[in-house]
Amino acid sequence: MQAPHPSARSQRGLDWLNFFIADVETAFGPFVAVYLTTEGWKQGAIGTAITVNTAIALATQLPAGWLTDRLHSKRLIVAVCLACIAGGALLIALWPTPLFVFAGEALHGITGGAVRIAIAAIGLGLVGHRALHTRVGRNHRYDSFGNAVTAGGMGALGQLVAPRAPFFAAAALCLPAAFFLTRIRGREINYARARQGARDREDAQARWRDLLRNHPLLIFAACLFLFQFTNASMLPLAGERLAAQHGSESELVTSALVIVPQTVTALIATWMARKADERGRKHLLLAAFAALLARAVLFAFAFGPWFLVAVQVLGGLTAAVIGILTPLVVADCTCGTGRYNFSLGAVGMIAGVGAAISTTLIGFVAQEFGFTCGFAVLAATALIGVAILWLFLPETVEQARTAEELPQPA
Repeated sequence: MQAPHPSARSQRGLDWLNFFIADVETAFGPFVAVYLTTEGWKQGAIGTAITVNTAIALATQLPAGWLTDRLHSKRLIVAVCLACIAGGALLIALWPTPLFVFAGEALHGITGGAVRIAIAAIGLGLVGHRALHTRVGRNHRYDSFGNAVTAGGMGALGQLVAPRAPFFAAAALCLPAAFFLTRIRGREINYARARQGARDREDAQARWRDLLRNHPLLIFAACLFLFQFTNASMLPLAGERLAAQHGSESELVTSALVIVPQTVTALIATWMARKADERGRKHLLLAAFAALLARAVLFAFAFGPWFLVAVQVLGGLTAAVIGILTPLVVADCTCGTGRYNFSLGAVGMIAGVGAAISTTLIGFVAQEFGFTCGFAVLAATALIGVAILWLFLPETVEQARTAEELPQPA
């Protein structure tokens, strides 16, 4: 397999594709609940609509990964996802009735796993495994900047124009995203590289049972489950206590709680990716879990609303590490298998299940035993994750480099 030499045009196209994908997806976050509330929807119906999105996103992770491994045109997957996102946003904006809102949420849910997996595959296909850390750092940087910028912009649109304005904006932003997708040259995306295929067997793929014997991959998936179980409930739980104890400042502080970690992530993403290549993955994963543990403890003993914002700097650190290291560790563990995208979808689904369980379970714990107890459970889960990482996960980058140097069978 020839050494990759992607053009500056393709690299910049992927940079800005990540930026606008983040812009587009922001509308489907908290703005859905705000908009539907103004349309007279009850909380139960709003929760059901959001659950439809989450459930479909989880269910499509594995098939999206399998499809991305099989299809030669990764850009086609992103294009279809952009069309689904635009269609879903317009359905919700124009017809806020249950049928169309559920359809819009379903269309967005379909893209939930597929678009990120396809973007990861495009990056791997462009630069190869050895340079993937740099590409992932750039992806994460532009994605985080997109989230931070759009969170403020769409909030202003919803406040000053109309609650449905963010969804029209999301549909419109699919156009620049599609433009930058076309800037990525398809011939520079190597099919075998994009799925971690063996060098001398570009059409070969590992058997399914081989993935189940891939112990580092399984351990990493278990750690991601614990991470998302801890992380998913932390900010909502802090927000609920904030609203209960400091109602007058809650909206302003909640915005800051979202923007601060995104900004931190954007600022350190490139540096973090370089360190992951120079010093390995494991010590950064341990640092992320330690920061997650510290964040849970500090949230449990908060000294005021703006103290929570300061603690969210740790949220930016953990988001950067996990966001960058997930595609890198999966690439390390699947080197030569041809199952990179399927494996990325699998660990994403497992992490999503952890997040879904967490928001329900921790909500009941906080309701019955108080906020402090809820944060204590999250801290204990993070501590378990630290122990599993320390004891069982090997340094995956060393194994991957060894595998790359071994001769591949014909």
